Amino acid sequence: MSRPDPYFAGAAGFVGSNLEELYLDMVGYALPAVVPECVRRAHDAVRHGYIYAYFSYDLLTLAAAQTFPCLELALRERIGARFDGRVDKRGKPRPAMLDELLKTAKAQGLIQSEIEYLSHMRNTFMHGSDIVLNPAMFLATFHVVTAIIRELFSPLSSP
Repeated sequence: MSRPDPYFAGAAGFVGSNLEELYLDMVGYALPAVVPECVRRAHDAVRHGYIYAYFSYDLLTLAAAQTFPCLELALRERIGARFDGRVDKRGKPRPAMLDELLKTAKAQGLIQSEIEYLSHMRNTFMHGSDIVLNPAMFLATFHVVTAIIRELFSPLSSP
């Protein structure tokens, strides 16, 4: 299939981008080698989903939804050990969730990016939404998530 999805063809939804533009959008979002491979792989999957959404719009919503597990993975890789051993009232392991991980990383000075709306956006995608995304809407959040991941693993961030 080499034809664009109707959303990208301008036949429905929004006036779309072409495949080359979507690819160029993602070129600047590669993560440095210092970021753990598992995080880079998850992040690349989001980038690829964005590009291939040209052929199937639904991949854009999947990419948007996977942006948050990718961020959570990066946070767990960087600071997750600090929460090891926590249990709930029944004695079951209670890992930190995205909001707590973000606030902890911010409090420790590991990230400077704005984080206030990210948990709300995550919940929007993880609990179902009828939002019709366009590339610009996706990129706004993906830009912040990528910046946070880069900050987390920056040589300047303290251990």
